[in-house]
Amino acid sequence: MSAIGADVMQQILAVTDELRACVRDQFEPFEGVYRINDFGEYIAEEDWLNTWAAYPLWWMHAWLLADNGQHTSAQVSAMSVEQIEAAYADPAFEPEYAFYTEADEEGLP
Repeated sequence: MSAIGADVMQQILAVTDELRACVRDQFEPFEGVYRINDFGEYIAEEDWLNTWAAYPLWWMHAWLLADNGQHTSAQVSAMSVEQIEAAYADPAFEPEYAFYTEADEEGLP
């Protein structure tokens, strides 16, 4: 099991630009949305899934783990794919900044 490394981690973090291109303020009532950072920016679940469909699933997991309350991006870059998957699946992982939620009845996140 080898670490993914800093270069791959930087490629994964660069997906943030694609996600930020999908940021919206309004959603359908009760629509699934993802908060993508500590700025309170949200994107529709469909945009989230479409963006990550171009990458291996573990990239999304690494992105959610990195700098999201429990693991730094440096720590994630030192993990293997297997370790990333295990950390993401750990019930103790509670993302602080980027996470899934739903819009309210007025379509606000």
